[in-house]
Amino acid sequence: MLTKQVKMIGVVVVLIIIVIAGWMYYQSMKTPAFGGFQEGTEQYYGYRYAHDHLKSVDQCDDDKDDPSMNFNEQFFEGCKKYFEEK
Repeated sequence: MLTKQVKMIGVVVVLIIIVIAGWMYYQSMKTPAFGGFQEGTEQYYGYRYAHDHLKSVDQCDDDKDDPSMNFNEQFFEGCKKYFEEK
C-alpha cells in the first residue's frame, strides 16, 4: 500500500516538473512586443531603433538625411511611440 502511494507521488512530482519546464521554455521563446508593431514593418524598425540607440524623442529625426537609413513617416511613428510608452 505504501509503495503505491510513493509511486503516485513520484508520478505527480514528475508531471509537475514537466509542466513547469514546459512553461519556462514557452516563456523564453516569446519575443518581446515592440510597440505592438508587427515584426518587419517600418514602425517596428523605428521602435527598435529608438529602443536600441536613442535617449529622447528629439533624436528620432536626427538621422533622417542619412541615405543608409530608410527614414519615412512610418519609421518616425514607431520611434515616437517608443518614447510615449517609456
